[in-house]
Amino acid sequence: MTRKRVLNFSYLDDHLIKFAEFGSQLETQPEAKMALLEDEQLMAISHIGLPQAYNPYNGALKTEHFDPDVFPHFLQLAEYISRFDASAMLAMPGNSLSCRAVDILATEEQRERFFHPFLSGPVWTFFAVSEPDVGSDAQNITTTLTHEDNGALKLNGHKYFIGGAQKACQGLVFAQHGNHSRLVMVEPQHHTAHVHIEALDAYGLLGTGLSALTFDNLPITETQLLGGTQRGLRQGMAAINHVFEKHRPLVAAMALGTAHRLLNALDRHGVKGIRPYWRHYHALYNLMLRIGDDFHAGQAKVHLTSLLKVRACRFVESVAHLLSEQLPRDIWLTEHHLQKCYRDAFAFEYMEGTSNIHRLHSYRSYTASHGVAR
Repeated sequence: MTRKRVLNFSYLDDHLIKFAEFGSQLETQPEAKMALLEDEQLMAISHIGLPQAYNPYNGALKTEHFDPDVFPHFLQLAEYISRFDASAMLAMPGNSLSCRAVDILATEEQRERFFHPFLSGPVWTFFAVSEPDVGSDAQNITTTLTHEDNGALKLNGHKYFIGGAQKACQGLVFAQHGNHSRLVMVEPQHHTAHVHIEALDAYGLLGTGLSALTFDNLPITETQLLGGTQRGLRQGMAAINHVFEKHRPLVAAMALGTAHRLLNALDRHGVKGIRPYWRHYHALYNLMLRIGDDFHAGQAKVHLTSLLKVRACRFVESVAHLLSEQLPRDIWLTEHHLQKCYRDAFAFEYMEGTSNIHRLHSYRSYTASHGVAR
């Protein structure tokens, strides 16, 4: 099948090298001005998937070599970019988890409200689910949306490990509303007295800009309830499951791209015995393409998606360990970009669900698909 072939993105190298430069800069200058915003090709890449009517870079991306609407093509692009720097890619404005949820669930008025700012300049957004006590277990969240005696809605609670919030003008918050769960559209800069955003220290992938969010009696109107007042638990959970499930192969692709960069470095410095790692890399890459094909055909299998995420994270960590174990000491202690990639390698584990959650997903999905009682 033609979709199975590995695409060549080397024509983007002159643009993508800026990712590597900015990723290293983030380590020492987290507030550095993003020169990446001046590169039309990089901005077009970060806006892939945004609704065309609101995408200021629609048609700007050189796509003669691939189709960004074909999911396995997009996975290959994400993997290739991560050979330069995954962290810098994550720091970019544009399409995001919250954009995908809004595209699926929002009313037309909400879509216009959420997406219109993208036409005026770079926009960052966030998707707040994880909490300090329950992690990303959406069924046990404690953030609440309650009615006051006068009928007004107020949002209260804490969110943790939330990417993009420090620069975001808007985002989605998952909250409990009575017996239902809801996705709530919020605009923090309009309610600074009720929303507190605290930057968190991170070990790797600094481009995510992790934050802790606190909502203290944040006023909410019914127009901010994603999908309108009739959307409840089933729709909210379906949105999260769909959005996260399709994002997990992207995390795996970024992990594989980072592993590719590290393996190339080991090759470049003459480290022996890494051919089995290259074989492992290609096996996982083929699994990524298979899963991408399944998604594109509407036949995604949850257990394979979780399996890929677990294996890709474990693999990039195993390659990273080789740096400190096999590289000559003078190289390991002086090549700071390799140390930075080493730290990034251990951060993918914490994106879109940790391995213990995905092992449960894999088991439950696989047994359910074969009619086995769980």
